Formats: sequence, structure tokens, C-alpha cells
Amino acid sequence: MARAVEPRWRELGRFLDHTVEAIIVTDAKTRIVYVNRSFARVTGYTWKEVSGKTPQLLHSGRQSPEFYAHMWKCIRSTGRWQGEIWNRRKNGEIYPEWLSITAVRGGSGKVGHYLAIFSDITLRKREEQELYDLATHDALTGLPNRYFFSERFRHAMVRAKRAASLVALLYLDLDGFKPVNDALGHRCGDRLLQAVSRRLKRSVREVDTVARLGGDEFAVILEQLSQPRDAAATARKVLQALARPYLLEGHKAKVTASIGIAVYPLDGDDVETLLKRADGAMYRAKSERRNDYRFWGDPSNFTQANSATRRP
Repeated sequence: MARAVEPRWRELGRFLDHTVEAIIVTDAKTRIVYVNRSFARVTGYTWKEVSGKTPQLLHSGRQSPEFYAHMWKCIRSTGRWQGEIWNRRKNGEIYPEWLSITAVRGGSGKVGHYLAIFSDITLRKREEQELYDLATHDALTGLPNRYFFSERFRHAMVRAKRAASLVALLYLDLDGFKPVNDALGHRCGDRLLQAVSRRLKRSVREVDTVARLGGDEFAVILEQLSQPRDAAATARKVLQALARPYLLEGHKAKVTASIGIAVYPLDGDDVETLLKRADGAMYRAKSERRNDYRFWGDPSNFTQANSATRRP
């Protein structure tokens, strides 16, 4: 049976019920002695359902025991803690909140209550994510843009250096995109770019990254490679996938791709150099044959050099 609200909190509640933020008051053993109306609105729990229980019923499971240990260490040493946390509503939905906890001490100096004030920041988080996506992803295809591609490539190079592995950069340019775009219109051209994006993503592993650099130019980061020929195998798979006909609003269209490949650390040790060299290899593939790939250098020499670096 739920306990009655203590007189002091019932009196104070006349004011606290008008606050936008949700409020929980617990005793020194963290048993809930008061919640305001906003608490019920945010969590879905009524006073009767939480009275005498602890805020643990809101735990989402996303935070580790170490997180809570640090939080309580901070509260005991400074008397307060605030930060972002994920909790669970009564209906099971997990949501983010901004939480502030204050230890309330009595005349003796001992903690008598804990006051927790929190607000649902789901909307703010969603808006932040939308702004992040706009800044880092291509609006048409949803793929990482050139900026985000460069950031991912830098991280990939750091991982490759630690693991003594290779990272390949595939630079793609579509063959025959302009005639399709001119003949069928920009809307069909956009549909074609979206279809190409989907086929590219299906042609690589989850660990790899597909990006749109602009126009009809795409790039792929292939991680965890032991030899350059691993990149060649993926390039062939990509070429086969992209060469299949496309159906665009009742019209059949066919495009292929020319691919240039540069390998880290054998062709360079920074994003700009590797992009430039992969771009040069792509233009060689386009001028020599199209629907094909070219390495910046000789893959057999790459393999020999790579083997030499791994020799004990």
C-alpha cells in the first residue's frame, strides 16, 4: 500500500506541481517520499506506484554499475551531481533526461533527503542528431559526405597502424551518368544516385564505409586488409553490382563505374594524398577502359613490401 505524502511535501507540492521539470524526493535510504505531477507526465508512473520504492525502478540498463558508483561518489563528496542519463518509462520506452541530484542535509549535518530534478531531453537529442546528420551526411543518399568520410578515414588509418593492417581507398566515378541525367531528367538522375548508393553498401562489409563525395563520385574505405588484392576483389564485386540495369520510373538505364585504388600506408599516410592518388588511378581506369579498376601503383610490389614489413 502506498504511503501518504508527508505533510511538509504535501504543502510544498502545491508549488512544485506547477514546475515543468519532474521532481523526486527520497529519504536518506533513497525511498521515494514525494513526486510531482511532471514526474507522472514524464515517466508514466503515479505516486501510488512509486511511493516507498527507490528510483531504481526507472533504470534503463544503459548505464553500467561503474557509472552509478561514480555518481554516488560525487554526491557523497560534493553533495550534488548532474548529467545526462537514460531512464525507462512505465511503458518500457527508454528516453534521455538531464538529471540533477542534491543531498539535503538537516540541522545535524546528516543527509535527510535527496532531491532529484530532471527533464526529458528526447526532443533536444533528436534535434542535435538531425543537425549532426545534416553536417556529416549527404542529403540525397544519406551516405557520409566528404567531411565525414575524411574523419572516418583518419580513424581507419589509426586502427590500421595499431593492427599492422592495410586500408584501401576506392574512388569511384560513374560512367555514363550525364547522358542518363540529361535524357531522363534530374529526378531520375537522383533516383539513380540513390540506387547506386544502395548497391555500393550491399557490396561491402559492415566495417567498411561508403561515402558520396559529390556529383556522381563516391568513395569506399576498406579496412582490415592484409593484401591489396583484397581491395581488388571488392572492386570487382562493386563493378558487377553497379553494371546491372536500373529501372527509373519505367525507364531502363545502364551505367558502369571506373574505380581508382590507393592503399594506406603504401601509397601515402594522409587523407589528402591518398584521395589524390586514388582519383588519379580512377582517371587512368576511365581513359583506358571504363567499367574497370586501377591501382595507383603496382599491387605485386605492394604485396612484397607488405610482406617485408611483417617479417620477424
